[in-house]
Amino acid sequence: MKKYLALLVFILGMVMVSSLLFAGQSPGTGIKLTSHDLSRAGRGLLWGAPTAVEEPLDRICIYCHAPHNTITPDQAVTAGITYYPLWNHDVTNLTYLLYTNTETGDVPNSIPHQLNATLTQPGSISKLCLSCHDGSVAVSSYGNFNPTSSRHTGTKYIDGTSKFGVGISGNLQNHHPIGFDYTEVQIADDEIRDPSNPLLPPNPFGLTVNDLLFGGKMECASCHDVHNTKNTGLKFTWVEDTQSNLCLSCHAK
Repeated sequence: MKKYLALLVFILGMVMVSSLLFAGQSPGTGIKLTSHDLSRAGRGLLWGAPTAVEEPLDRICIYCHAPHNTITPDQAVTAGITYYPLWNHDVTNLTYLLYTNTETGDVPNSIPHQLNATLTQPGSISKLCLSCHDGSVAVSSYGNFNPTSSRHTGTKYIDGTSKFGVGISGNLQNHHPIGFDYTEVQIADDEIRDPSNPLLPPNPFGLTVNDLLFGGKMECASCHDVHNTKNTGLKFTWVEDTQSNLCLSCHAK
């Protein structure tokens, strides 16, 4: 009897652990145990997380944010960003090749004005994302832009063989465009939804396209909720892409 009771307790314990492991990976359940949890308890060992001696508290936020000694305004100017929420990670310095629409002159009734927007470099919030994903900075290169303080410099980079690689070597030509003025395109193209429109379901927070633009521009975070808090889709997407609802939230096809 005791043997069976012990087995039952073990099984229940495993179920509870499994539930905890998958909880953070489910949309809208927070950053713990997602791909953005780089602590040793999360995914950090994949990306050169600091040892217990280097980082005894095994923190999660520290890879991107810190309360003290983070990037300064002068350093932000040098990095080419204007948005740096207590930013604690090295910033990419790449110049990007951007997506441009394919030629449509040989297509009957072509719409040459699709993405007829002024191309700019990715905005600040996108550069923060790309500082890990473009492979130019080690994922765990973080900590104290103040040179008098200690820091942890990682050795593992996202590269072109990784599913997490975006903009490798500064090439964004085969990725969804970012850094463009959404309204500029919407006015010119009747297949782009007005930014006041709500995202398609499931959208329990009533978010509109406009809520997810940054200075009126489409950026990485226009599709991705990097903290996994108010999204309903996998891969940190604001809306689950079942039946292409994420795409169709902007594209009126």
